[in-house]
Amino acid sequence: MADTTTVKVQTSTRDLILQVGAARRQSADQVILAALEAMQRDERRRVAAAEAHAIKDDPDDLAEIRAIQQDMAALHEG
Repeated sequence: MADTTTVKVQTSTRDLILQVGAARRQSADQVILAALEAMQRDERRRVAAAEAHAIKDDPDDLAEIRAIQQDMAALHEG
């Protein structure tokens, strides 16, 4: 028997989960997991974008990135 628990949500939320699940032929658990995974991906993208923006504004980071890119280019040429 699988480990399960009860989570209290609004009936409208439950209905939406079931509707999406029916359309995708997935269980409620699969729908919730997919949504949580998507949220985690979005958070990683948001953090990466913020870090990229910070790097773009830092001359030392830009110089390091350019040096790495030059090293990579040299490896591909040879």
